[in-house]
Amino acid sequence: MTTAPRWGHATENYTWPSGKEQLTNICMLVFTIPNDIAPPILFYYRLTNFYQNHRRYVKSFDVNQLKGNDVSLSSIKSGECDPLDVAPAANGKPERPYYPCGLIANSMFNDTFLNFTATNPPDDDNDNNNNQASMSYNFTDKGISWGSEGDLYGKSAYKPDQVVPPPNWQEQYPEDGYDSLDELPDLHTREDFQVWMRTAGLPTFSKLAKRNDNDVLRTGTYVLKIQDRMHPSRSS
Repeated sequence: MTTAPRWGHATENYTWPSGKEQLTNICMLVFTIPNDIAPPILFYYRLTNFYQNHRRYVKSFDVNQLKGNDVSLSSIKSGECDPLDVAPAANGKPERPYYPCGLIANSMFNDTFLNFTATNPPDDDNDNNNNQASMSYNFTDKGISWGSEGDLYGKSAYKPDQVVPPPNWQEQYPEDGYDSLDELPDLHTREDFQVWMRTAGLPTFSKLAKRNDNDVLRTGTYVLKIQDRMHPSRSS
């Protein structure tokens, strides 16, 4: 008998790739897979009432900046990224471009989905790794963007202290933003960013977050932990 999904919530510390730690809300979903599902297994998130097709939003980026060029302050100011083009002077620093600039990048969906954890792992005598291998169904975020999309993005030629994170990215970096980093985020390898930047035509849409192309998703009950870092531009 398949039971209805259940959910709960908690908090735990999360460490961003920048090294900054943050107390994070966790949503835990418990659900049952009634039958084995053969790969590929594609994991999507779905948003409603989010208008990525708004005429001002959909053009709010700088193509040369995304390609990795160190686009000048004046070019960013005169481009399409307004109102998120340039960060005002602060703390003795002059005006600097946001990187990446524009409304699309700033509103990037930033929840993190962990792997499925089985609450009743199967007892498989043929599994050399015993039940431990069956405890987790692992996903990857590689291969989620279209094959040609990576060509639209390049490793930035900016130095970290030349630019500022967009407002909704700033919580994941130290107080000085990018300044203390050795290098900026590499958008050429950030497939989750590339998927987000491919704007949807309707206000209810799904985007591919993770995938597993090799492993059968076995019948059983699983727990999914979602690290919720909701930013102000997104409603629940």
